[in-house]
Amino acid sequence: MGDRGVLALRPAVLADASAIAAINAAAGRAGWSGFLPRERLATFEPPVRRFEAMLGGGTDPGTVVHVATETEEIVGFVSVRSGEGEVGEVLSLYVHPSRWSRGVGRALLGHALETLSTSGCREAILWTEERNERPRRIYETAGWRLDGASRVRDFLGWRIREVRYRIALADEPSRSSGAGSRSGRTGSQRRSSSG
Repeated sequence: MGDRGVLALRPAVLADASAIAAINAAAGRAGWSGFLPRERLATFEPPVRRFEAMLGGGTDPGTVVHVATETEEIVGFVSVRSGEGEVGEVLSLYVHPSRWSRGVGRALLGHALETLSTSGCREAILWTEERNERPRRIYETAGWRLDGASRVRDFLGWRIREVRYRIALADEPSRSSGAGSRSGRTGSQRRSSSG
């Protein structure tokens, strides 16, 4: 990945599909290496067509994807679905490992909550692998709490257990973005060096 620059957030477009798939693969391999076999992770290559379908509205028209860029280079992404009712869901959030611990994930998470709040959601949920400590710390720091739900699913031939987090969304979108939002700045105005 290139030089670090100003972090910007924007809606993803179809042309971003291959970059999003590459970030999903790199972040998945690095993040899950502590609890899934490396030989299995080496084969993890999310199909670009999956992201093309998502960005083209072919999988779920209610899904919204945003990317984080630094100097025009995509360094992370988040997808959300407002769904039915007042509960939205953060479906995925991945940041390239070279940009971990630089505030990119927090900015994307805050932007996801603003998006859900603006669409009328009063709460948000997300699922994460229970042993995936790095993102769990980010979620908990941003005010997310475990709600007691869990599920088991297959991933690369392994059974993984996911736990569900939940957060109440503020009535004002500017207050719903979690950690770092109290300054009044939106995620797209933060710099990548901000924590």
